Amino acid sequence: MKQKLTVICVLSILFANVNAQNIGIKAGLSLANAQYEYSNTSISTSNLIGVQAGLIGEVPISNEIYFNSGILFSQKGTKMSLLGVEIYFPINYFEIPLNLAYKYDLETVKLIAHAGPYLGIGLSAKMKGGGDEETIDFGSETDEMKRLDLGINFGAGIEIKKVQLGINYGLGLTNLSNDSDELMKNGVLSFSVSIFLLI
Repeated sequence: MKQKLTVICVLSILFANVNAQNIGIKAGLSLANAQYEYSNTSISTSNLIGVQAGLIGEVPISNEIYFNSGILFSQKGTKMSLLGVEIYFPINYFEIPLNLAYKYDLETVKLIAHAGPYLGIGLSAKMKGGGDEETIDFGSETDEMKRLDLGINFGAGIEIKKVQLGINYGLGLTNLSNDSDELMKNGVLSFSVSIFLLI
């Protein structure tokens, strides 16, 4: 209940001053590949395919500069091989991006570049492999992981009328592990389509 109230409050703050003409929906595919180390030894990881979807908003600051944000369901995590066993480590988040975007108008299409911080709020996490599945709790104990993920987004795209096609990389800055011997930071490459309901 507390988590739901937090999300509702965040949504209210994000969109309190956004003109309805700047609200849209976003959906896409994500390739999550987290950095993982144990006892200062880097462990090879590979892409974990997921989805990203949610509500977005955009506020013009000038003719070329925009502030955009939203609240997205985002699947992160990673995939790795340990002792010949393939391990899947999906982590689901509510993500709140806070980006500044620059749009260059070519008349029929606009080129877009954006960057800014993001906040991820962990919803659920699992570790699956070898026929076993374990739910990972969020907390401060060594066998738990941190709920909040802070990072930076970098992206680009094009805009044609009401539609934006984009590519984004989210670089996680937070070590999600509470174990002093373990390091895990999110890294997600995503491809998305955004449709603004009214422009």
